[in-house]
Amino acid sequence: MTTIARWRERAGVTTAWRLFYEAGLVALMTVAAVVPSVAAGWYPLAPWLVGVTTPAIMVLRLTHPLTAYLAAAVVGLATGGSGVLMLIVLSASFSYRVARWWQIATGLAVAWVCYTAATAWQEPLTLDWVVFDSAFFVVLAVLPAGIARLVRRRRALIAAMHGRNVQLHSEQQEIARQAQARERARIARDMHDSLGHKLTLISLYASMLRTADGERNTETADLVRQTSSAAMSELRQILGLLGQDDPQTSVRPLTGLDTLAAQARASGARVELVREGEPRPEASLTEHAAYRVIQEGLTNALRHAQGGAITLLLRYEPDALIAAVTNTAGQRVVRASSRQGLLGLAERVRIAGGMLYHGPTPDGGFRLAATLPHLSDEAAPAAAESPAPPVVADFEDVIDRHSRRSRIVLAVTALSLAAFLLLCGAGIWLISVTVVVDRDTYEAVRVGQSEREVRAMLPDEGAGTPVPGTDCLDYMASFPEQLREETGDLSYRFCFRDDMLVDKQIIRGQPS
Repeated sequence: MTTIARWRERAGVTTAWRLFYEAGLVALMTVAAVVPSVAAGWYPLAPWLVGVTTPAIMVLRLTHPLTAYLAAAVVGLATGGSGVLMLIVLSASFSYRVARWWQIATGLAVAWVCYTAATAWQEPLTLDWVVFDSAFFVVLAVLPAGIARLVRRRRALIAAMHGRNVQLHSEQQEIARQAQARERARIARDMHDSLGHKLTLISLYASMLRTADGERNTETADLVRQTSSAAMSELRQILGLLGQDDPQTSVRPLTGLDTLAAQARASGARVELVREGEPRPEASLTEHAAYRVIQEGLTNALRHAQGGAITLLLRYEPDALIAAVTNTAGQRVVRASSRQGLLGLAERVRIAGGMLYHGPTPDGGFRLAATLPHLSDEAAPAAAESPAPPVVADFEDVIDRHSRRSRIVLAVTALSLAAFLLLCGAGIWLISVTVVVDRDTYEAVRVGQSEREVRAMLPDEGAGTPVPGTDCLDYMASFPEQLREETGDLSYRFCFRDDMLVDKQIIRGQPS
């Protein structure tokens, strides 16, 4: 990183917009400081000193605000003041950029001493004038510094809130990703349950091919083909769900238990489906869990107890739905088991608000049963549903949008301020041309000149103030002369008689 780049980063001038703003502010402050020094005419080098030091101070304030503020106070002492606008801007910038309150107090105290001393150079100080001067300093320096400090604290608070909002936004996105991951894991368990059952049937059908012949062999081969096709279709469906951003598993209706039992009987198993109680509509979560319990129990019975009697039970009780699979002892087909199916099934039943039981029976068989409460879809646990990704505002876009609006407001404010200063300058110039009379004009007018010649050298007749009871006119002196006047207002009086200038006077104090 180059030296200029490091300085820009430290000064906060990292964008083209900020660089343009700072350059415009430096130019504006330089003009606003030089013009009063020229108009006041304290001494010839004052405008040059102000014109050279003001840009340096404005640039220095970006990285060393306290040093820049103290330097501005010293320059103001040496030149009789740095201008009202310069004092306001530097005080606000200094208070905004300095971190410690004692530095702000020190800077303002030094600036007040220099401001008062600069005033003392122009006229003797009295207690009344010190009080007035201090009040003026409070308005021009202390008040802008206090406002800038409040703005700094507000922006710090907004930045903290923005950081917190971004953090919450990121956490919500992470929660959504975790929810999708859980949903995909649930789909994977569905794949295990469904495909495990189908593959178990295929294994049993394949073993039947060894002993079957003729028409029975062809029928068994058709069963293998149909079951394989169903397994592949289900696999494609589940993989398609896994590829979606918001996967949703399909609910297995309890009416499909008849097909499940018929497929198992086709493999030669002794399967009985028993329904008890009065059927009633169930929540999709409850219905899906009951189907998976019976499917998992039937699959385990075909794997671990081939040849045994299998009973599938679906019993509707007043307050619960019982789904159970019971099998007698048989021949074990699959020796190893990961028990992942039972773990996933227990989680599924728990989410549905039920309880799962599994264990051996006294006759050497095995029983798998789940008790599921009757729920409506509205009352189903929220944890069972796949939460959609939260729709939240993109806080980065919000902040960028507000930043752009702030830049527009700042640009409009700066242009308005520049236009105001331009109008003020134009007004001062217009007044100096059409209303006031400078000392050179007063000296050039000679007593005895014709009234027509004198009025040609003076502003319009309407700019002068008639003196009651006489043919005299009072004209206000120019602004620099007013500043140098110690006793009050300064004006020039011209008296006419018989179309001739008969007298001219310098009037100090309030014109009569």
